[in-house]
This record gives sequence, C-alpha cells and structure tokens, in this order.
Amino acid sequence: MCNGYSKLYLQSISTFNKKMRIKNISMIVAIALLAGCNTKTVQVQPADNLNYSEAATFYSLPRSVIYVNVKCERRIFIPGPYANFTKKYLGIDGVVSEPKTTYSIKYIDFDIQVETDPSAIYAVLPTKNGYGNYLKLNEHGLVLPIDANAFGKTIKSSKKESIENTIVFKDLSYKPFIEKKKATFYGRVLNDSVFTRVPIKKTMVVEKNIEEKAKEAAEFIFNLRERRLEFLTTDVDQPFSGDAITEILNEIQRLEDEYLSLFIGKTYTSYSTQTFSYVPTNSEGESTILFRFSESKGILPQTDLSGRPILLEVEVPNTSLLDSAYKSLNTRIQKDELTRFYYRVPAYTNISVVDGSEVLAKRRVAIYQYGPIFSLPINYPER
Repeated sequence: MCNGYSKLYLQSISTFNKKMRIKNISMIVAIALLAGCNTKTVQVQPADNLNYSEAATFYSLPRSVIYVNVKCERRIFIPGPYANFTKKYLGIDGVVSEPKTTYSIKYIDFDIQVETDPSAIYAVLPTKNGYGNYLKLNEHGLVLPIDANAFGKTIKSSKKESIENTIVFKDLSYKPFIEKKKATFYGRVLNDSVFTRVPIKKTMVVEKNIEEKAKEAAEFIFNLRERRLEFLTTDVDQPFSGDAITEILNEIQRLEDEYLSLFIGKTYTSYSTQTFSYVPTNSEGESTILFRFSESKGILPQTDLSGRPILLEVEVPNTSLLDSAYKSLNTRIQKDELTRFYYRVPAYTNISVVDGSEVLAKRRVAIYQYGPIFSLPINYPER
C-alpha cells in the first residue's frame, strides 16, 4: 500500500513540477524518499482542537509578507536675494522669485519575508518513533516552528535632511555693505544778535540698499568672465606650471556660480526612504492603498486625503495545476484516513505599485497564502 501511494504522489508532483518549475516541490520528493513506513504513526491536528494536557510540538504553515521600500526625493528651491534684479543687471529672464519644495518618487523595491501564519498552527503528537517527517519539512521551510522570525523585520524610515536655520547665501558681495558719504548740513549761528545759516560738513556711514548690492554682484560676475577669457585667449605664455591654470579656472567658475546663485537661487536635494508592509489574504487578487503621495508634501499616511493614493496590487494567481495535484493525491490519502502532515506550497503571482494608470514597480513573487495546503503521509516509505 505504501508503494502505491509513493507512485501516485511522485506522478502527481512530477507533472506539476514540469509545468510550474517550483523548487519546493522537488524538496518534497526528497522528503518523501527519506521518510519511513512506521507501524505507529505521529498524530497531527489543528491546534484549536488540541487537548492541552497532552505533550505536543507545534508548527505553523508559512505566510508571505510583502515589504515595499520607497525612496523619495525632496528638492527645495531658495530664491536668490537679488532675484528681482536678474533681468536688469544680467539679462536673464524667467527667474523664480518664490521659494518652492517639490517631491518625487525615485525608486521602489520589493522584499518578501516569510513568517508563521497564526491562522494555520498544527500540533504534532509524537510516538515512540519520534516526529516522523516533521523535521524534514521544517528543514526545507515548508513548515515553520511557531517562534520562527520572532524578531521580525525593521521598518525603515530615514529622516529628511533639514536646511532650516542654515545660512544659505554667505558671500553676498566682494565689497563692504556700508560706505562713507559726505553730507552738508546747515545750522544757525547767532552772530551780532542775528542768526546766520552756516554749512556743516559731516562724514556718515550708511548701508547700501539691495539694488546697489545687486549691481556690485553683477559687476563682479562680469569681471570674473573677463579674467577667465584672458586666461583662455591670451597669446602670451602663462607663468604657471602643472595644474595651476586648471585650478585657477575652477576657482573662477566656483566664484561665478556662487554669485550667480544670488540672482537665480539655489536648489537643495535630499532623499528619504520609507518601508511599508502588507500581508496578502485574498487569493482572488487584491488591491490596497499603500500610502498617499503629493508633489508638495511627499509621502503621506493613508488617511491624508490631500495626496493621491498609491496602490499595491496583487494579481489573481493561477493555481489550477497546484489544485489538480492536490486533489489527485489528497483523495487517495483521505480514502484510507491516513495520518498526515500538512504543508503549504506557494503560488506565483505578480505584484505592482500603481500611481493612477502608471505602474511604478512590478515584480513576480511567490505568496504562500495563495498556494494550496498539501498533506504528506507520516508513514511515507523509505527507498
């Protein structure tokens, strides 16, 4: 009888493995060949039905958890202090004069972890012959101890870099912001009982207005360009050696960029990463709001309606071949009411992250919850 079940089981698995290419099935064949045909069998039953006065070892069927890692870019634009004078002194049109922060999703990656399924826990009641095939099933990951992955996975959420309380523009001019001006005031002096208007000259220190500063900065930019042109076009041999001329030109470019930013502004870019988790439950396919997203606010909670929903979609898996193999084998096993181990084979399906009609990321993965639960006779024959 054992040989008959062996032949039936191997035929079912062979047909399935050729079409689905699932590694776990080949593992089961190896397990089946290593198991023994014992006179006394191990009893396996759902943990809910157990009399807890009996000694037992518990195991759980595995379930898959989908982790989605999202990398978000934040771009902060800070207008230059002289933005309103860019057209007048530099001839550059279209300069933005208002601060702006924008967000965009740069990268999405999936990570699949396996953990115990609390809704599928079984008790193994051993006999004198031990635990039968339990250890082999456990070794190949088709069943899990109830404390498997007890420490879980860290959900990452990196902090955004902040530029608050940072001085963005430090070099505003190559000249002092104050200047001395001579001014003439008139006072009244009593002379022979008559008040006479007398001029009084004073030197005053005054602060330059913003347009004067912008004009000086623009003049400095043009001076830098003239100097660079002199280095590049002169016919006279330069008294520099090695990389000196390159260093000078690089420094001129750095200064020009720094002073140009006083007019056209600066953009700061930073990145943050957040990880979201989801446990699939419905084999008919499912869709859930992973998070919400806004170009002006970035990644938002599911409940924040100011952002549009970003969906995690799981397609309906094709498990027809798995179901056929399960029914063929399980019918024969149940006919003689053999005690058996229960294990779960994953089904492959596509998961994707979708923003409206745009697919941001897609991957084919194995989901244990979507696969059927097989049963393996505990007294499976040896070779």
